[in-house]
Amino acid sequence: MQKVRWGIIGPGNIANNFADGLISSYSGQLIAIASNNDDRRNSFGDKYSINEDFRFNSYDQIVNSEHIDAIYISTPHTLHAEWSIKAAGKGKHVLCEKPGAVNFKEGQKVIDAVDKAGVFYMEGFMYRCHPQIPKLLELIKSKIIGNVVSIESSFGFDVGKTVPNSRLFKKDLAGGGILDVGLYPISFSRLVAGVASGKKFLEPNFLSVDAKIGETGVDEIAYANIKFKNEIKAKVSCAIRENMKNNSIIIGTDGIIELPDPWLPGKDGGPYNAQILITKKDKKEVIDLKGPEHLFFFEAELVSQCIVKEKKQAPHPGMTWNDTLGNLKALDQWRNKINYNLPQDNL
Repeated sequence: MQKVRWGIIGPGNIANNFADGLISSYSGQLIAIASNNDDRRNSFGDKYSINEDFRFNSYDQIVNSEHIDAIYISTPHTLHAEWSIKAAGKGKHVLCEKPGAVNFKEGQKVIDAVDKAGVFYMEGFMYRCHPQIPKLLELIKSKIIGNVVSIESSFGFDVGKTVPNSRLFKKDLAGGGILDVGLYPISFSRLVAGVASGKKFLEPNFLSVDAKIGETGVDEIAYANIKFKNEIKAKVSCAIRENMKNNSIIIGTDGIIELPDPWLPGKDGGPYNAQILITKKDKKEVIDLKGPEHLFFFEAELVSQCIVKEKKQAPHPGMTWNDTLGNLKALDQWRNKINYNLPQDNL
């Protein structure tokens, strides 16, 4: 079987993680990198033994290369939609790091473009491809904790006292907690609430919100209480100025399920080591999920397999196109309710 030939746009930290997963996959191979920063491009190229001819100094060059089948996009958020559309327009399959766009309107343009081009597209939520999520959904469907009543989920970290020169604090780059990490608990809650009702996901109504907008105008800490049509409630929180538990708890009529590390179930990329904790009255059970694979192996292999099989979307619980659009719409609502608006919202 011929492997899918991958090129990466943007050699940042997350691109290194994806590359580590990709080079260990069975169905994909890394052959190209694009960056206008010579040092970062060549450092990445040296690390992953990329041929000099495939170290492109512009994004246009990589999407135009006839030697590349698929593009992984890990640029700042504001470039995600633009380069997903451009890559698809050149017949390239696309895996775009989350968020797939900065708002629903942009996201719809991306989906329209990839649909028209007839290429594969997925928004890159690595955790959705990891073995712990199918196992969790299996437990929910089995009603091991009865009917799901509520969900609590957080993702927050503290970058420090001073504002660093980081995209996280730049409004013109769609910085802030909601679009960087808040999309994880939102996507998780939508997934769990949906599966609990026999659906792939459900869309939330926002009951109440709270947030701290920092000196640069981005949301540094944000909270939301949401409710789904099946009466399941969820509390979601995120931060770039506060360390949070970074866990997920599902409360049912007969017990509780906790994922201590839903977003990064393993240190330094792998091998992975995930746990699912089940509490029922006085009984506790620990399900250990361990393996030698890199965390990003599962995402890289899944997408490469989909491309080989000529699929246009990932299977559930991977991010389907409608799932991505629903998540973006929910994030729009959250931002709107805390009055954090981006220039792209007015286009």
